[in-house]
Amino acid sequence: MLAEDPVPAVVRELPVWVVAALFVVVLPGVVMALQVLIRRRWPELVEGDHNDVAGFLIAVVGVIYAVLLAFVVIVSWQKFASAESVAGEEASVLRALTRDVGVLAEPTRSEMRALVHEYAVTVRDQEWPLMAQGSTSSPQVVGVLDRMATTIARAQPTGPAGPAFLEADVRNVDALVSLRSQRLDYVDQGLPGVLWTALWIGGVLTVGFGMIFGVRRTGLHLIMVGSLVALVGILLFVIAVIDFPFQGGVAVQPTALQRVLTDLYPSG
Repeated sequence: MLAEDPVPAVVRELPVWVVAALFVVVLPGVVMALQVLIRRRWPELVEGDHNDVAGFLIAVVGVIYAVLLAFVVIVSWQKFASAESVAGEEASVLRALTRDVGVLAEPTRSEMRALVHEYAVTVRDQEWPLMAQGSTSSPQVVGVLDRMATTIARAQPTGPAGPAFLEADVRNVDALVSLRSQRLDYVDQGLPGVLWTALWIGGVLTVGFGMIFGVRRTGLHLIMVGSLVALVGILLFVIAVIDFPFQGGVAVQPTALQRVLTDLYPSG
């Protein structure tokens, strides 16, 4: 059975610059050293008698692999951007909820504002670190949402527009629950193992055909192969560091929640 996400499981614990060095410097260096050994072991490859066939295969394999890489990069980035968007929408709902509870009678108004503040702080300080570790369990946040629902259920609106705003508050609490659930869905949604396997096999085949291509000058051949591996490594690095939007050195941060706290609760 294929591992769900073999590469990020290792690299997520490392600093981003270390991961970049592994993919863009170390990996090309290893392949270039292997290229030197291949040229020494099979010197007849330098003659290039097979270049017509190898060149055709490199073109076909290269195009297929380029399409696969582009597809995975786009999918990974869209997932990362969607997770960031959901976190922003969650913060926007908190702003709307804080505004709309102004028409509720006391002490419900103050209780709801306190609960919104508690939710933002709890998500920022407790749930976000849990998500960074790959966990989605935060009973404290669930408790805050339950208290919000209970408080809204016994709320008494004031003024002629009160019922409409109360209805909006109910919708906002429901939206908050939904958006939090969507955010948590992104915590452990990595690329399937089958895609990572395809990426590695495709990379090996693409680079492998380049390594057996006949080039008389050793330095030129090493530069060609090293550049190819570095390019592939850059794209694999991008995929690896953004695969899990809330984990690793490149992750969605609770910036939107912090802005809510700064703008609406400046005193803390």
